[in-house]
Amino acid sequence: MQALTARFKELHPTVNWLVTETGSNSAIKLVVSNTIDLGFVSRKLTEAESRQVIPAPIGFSGTAVVVHAGNPVNNLARDQLRRIYSGEVSNWSELGGMDQAIRPYIREPNAATRQTFEAYLFGGTVPTYGKNVIEQFEVEALLTAVGSFRGAIGIASTGSRTAADKRVKILSVDGVLPTLESIASGSYKLVRPLFLIYAGEMSSLKPAVRAFLEFANSPEGQRIAAAAF
Repeated sequence: MQALTARFKELHPTVNWLVTETGSNSAIKLVVSNTIDLGFVSRKLTEAESRQVIPAPIGFSGTAVVVHAGNPVNNLARDQLRRIYSGEVSNWSELGGMDQAIRPYIREPNAATRQTFEAYLFGGTVPTYGKNVIEQFEVEALLTAVGSFRGAIGIASTGSRTAADKRVKILSVDGVLPTLESIASGSYKLVRPLFLIYAGEMSSLKPAVRAFLEFANSPEGQRIAAAAF
């Protein structure tokens, strides 16, 4: 959103944007209350939410599984991840890795990365986490925690921010590494949609907001979004 609004501002100098980072849940509430013009949501909408806001799809993002950079493991299967986070295994040696206690981290319940992870890991069942799983609020705190303990594992959004963090390593899941290509093709399964959302009819939106929605899905907008991935 920062990159898209910055370019839109260059093309339309009279339009000013105030972009504030918040979660998907908060974005929906703010749009419904008419506090903001547009919201950004990085997960599927519930049926109730779909009746309150209008989604404009702009792409997809992935949820990456990350470990400490010094961990020799490069791939985990879905069942291995489930066993780690359910507390069934507590040492990497049980999965053919090093003799090191596993220290699993997870994001807070409302985080889109966690919701995507849970849907993949537990399917339609109620998520059941082991007592050793530690919640971290905000991605930076989680990456710091994973990068601080050799046996740590966690989740984060795919993209340049996570890939550039030398403290952690992104794993393949079921033999597939999260890349732009594997996320777009659907071969990487930990994927969530990205939406811009608004309330009411398109015709009732400010002209600049309507123009921005068109720009976000234009070839140039899509290139900018992909470059900021």
